[in-house]
Amino acid sequence: MDCKICGSKTYPIHDVQFDIIYHRCTSCLFVYEDSKFHISIEKELEEYNRHENSIEDEGYVNMFKRFQNAFESFVSGTKVLEFGSGPTPVFSQVLRKSSYEVTSFDPFYAPDLDYLNHSYDLITSTEVFEHIVEPIETLDTLVRLLRPGGILAIMTQFVPEDEVFIKWWYRRDPTHIGFYHHKTFEYLSQKYQLDILFKNDKDYMILKKN
Repeated sequence: MDCKICGSKTYPIHDVQFDIIYHRCTSCLFVYEDSKFHISIEKELEEYNRHENSIEDEGYVNMFKRFQNAFESFVSGTKVLEFGSGPTPVFSQVLRKSSYEVTSFDPFYAPDLDYLNHSYDLITSTEVFEHIVEPIETLDTLVRLLRPGGILAIMTQFVPEDEVFIKWWYRRDPTHIGFYHHKTFEYLSQKYQLDILFKNDKDYMILKKN
């Protein structure tokens, strides 16, 4: 198949243990699980319903606070979209405590599409991009909703090389279907005219709409 992100050629990676095929792009290094192995919407929701995260979970809250610290100095406004807020929108609560005006959207738990009628100074997406079936369609929407100078803050585990990927714990989650490399985001930043303001080696990518 062609790459879901940049359209370049891919090569297959076969997980023999679970008999799953992935496709890695030869250009931007994006890895995508073959669609015939995607679980159903019903099973996907069952997986999400097993999550038991809450504002009382100090470790979980601190994860969001560390992420917030990575992008906060770049944000010039207060209107925020939390894209993919999950069953318990803990990050929304954390951001509201910092005086942000937050709209939460989640296709399962907060499906109100009114968020599409507004623009935002900051769009956050934490542990969401790995679940997205059509990433370019999603990014088309998010970049459109982002105000000039706005920040897109993404948290998702960056994909390792093939020999590590095949043993990687992160892909064992049956709802994780797309895995991004730094080169993937470099391509996307050029496609959407975004500046990469900050990235780490693990899971943070902070971009600005110019």
